[in-house]
Amino acid sequence: MKRNTIRIPALALCGALLLSLCACGGKGLSAEDASKCVQVELDATYKGQYDAFVDFYDNVTTQDARDQHDANVEGEAEIFLYGFGPDSLEDEGSSVDPSDMQLHRAKELYEKIYAKADYTVASSTKQDDGTFAVKVTIRPMDILHLVSDNAEEGFADFQEKFSAVDVTTMSEEEILTWYTDTYAAAYYDTLLDLLESQIDSIGYLDEKSIVIQVQQDEEDGALFFSDEDWSNLDNLIIDYNA
Repeated sequence: MKRNTIRIPALALCGALLLSLCACGGKGLSAEDASKCVQVELDATYKGQYDAFVDFYDNVTTQDARDQHDANVEGEAEIFLYGFGPDSLEDEGSSVDPSDMQLHRAKELYEKIYAKADYTVASSTKQDDGTFAVKVTIRPMDILHLVSDNAEEGFADFQEKFSAVDVTTMSEEEILTWYTDTYAAAYYDTLLDLLESQIDSIGYLDEKSIVIQVQQDEEDGALFFSDEDWSNLDNLIIDYNA
């Protein structure tokens, strides 16, 4: 039996991607339906596997699923770049904007990273209040640990090149232009080279479990789960405690 869904675009907030997820329509849905709802959302969002997603719902297309996947990957790519990027000289507490090309490259790299995501929808149990507790086990990826651990080596050539630059002969305007157009651009390229070099070495931390509370709308029977639950799950896919 196919389901109905209402999609809301993904938003990157507070270092994690928050998704407003499924509304899988129909009365009398089972624990198996709730598990399947979570599974297809995970596979579409992280692994770019769309067929089961489209088959499960009756009012979405492959493009809808792809848009959800792309929003997630792009959000995480921006989090990475701005989290590790060079500080802005003009706006304290922020980073220099990467170029569109660098953002595109980061997105491509995160697609490769997410293809290695390790999660399992382990069980689903209907609760007395009619909600479903869907247990998901995750082995968090250590890619950010690898980036941090190898940063000194990865930036060695960058440091050697730019430590020799004498900015004392530049005006403030020249320094700002050089910093943004030359230094920060090279910094992001080096950062992305470092990220790419670690993808084949990705490992996994100890398995963690999380319960997604899948609820059913009283009026139309649609299933949904909260941004908070999905945010908590998303934070486990890649370990951010690097």
